[in-house]
Amino acid sequence: MRFKVFIKNYTALTIGGGAEGRTDISLNDLIIPPSSIKGSMRTAINKFLPQNYTSCGKIRPEEITEKHKELGKPCDVCLLFGYPKSRDIGCFTINIVTDLEKLDKVSFTRVAIDDKTQKAVEGGLFSQEAISPESEVVIEVNFRDSCRERMLKLLLYSLSALRLWRLGRNAMIDLKIENICEKYKCDEEMKKIVTNLENYLW
Repeated sequence: MRFKVFIKNYTALTIGGGAEGRTDISLNDLIIPPSSIKGSMRTAINKFLPQNYTSCGKIRPEEITEKHKELGKPCDVCLLFGYPKSRDIGCFTINIVTDLEKLDKVSFTRVAIDDKTQKAVEGGLFSQEAISPESEVVIEVNFRDSCRERMLKLLLYSLSALRLWRLGRNAMIDLKIENICEKYKCDEEMKKIVTNLENYLW
């Protein structure tokens, strides 16, 4: 199953980028890695986990593996998003549909800080692009049908949770989705989740 998700940011949105060299005011071009969106969804659902779903609550691969051994099986969140030594990468993938070059952008000047010394890095002044507030980014979610309805519901719950979380460098966002019940047979629980996600919350 494929469906679109529309993400609107209410503050400047910066997720990823890279600068070349170590010269001052090098430009970090704007990118939105799908893995970063999935990571934020994963964190959010761990904070707002629905009843009857499980989460190991771990981040480090070795801790995830150990917790799954204790549980006797992978937790639901890891089944949805993927986990170390798994044969697949989870139940869904994300593609960025929006051409980011066409979005309005703003630039910020930032200073790189050395984690060990907590001091500014020499030559670490750089310019960072961000998506202007009130922009809309469209992504496409490709859900693997073999994961079945229960995991699809958890995916939708994670999108709901992301509304109450942050994306990228602490950006406030809202989102809505296509009405998947128009092309997929939904039970009452699914209809309720989809109805909640059909329109922007804020």
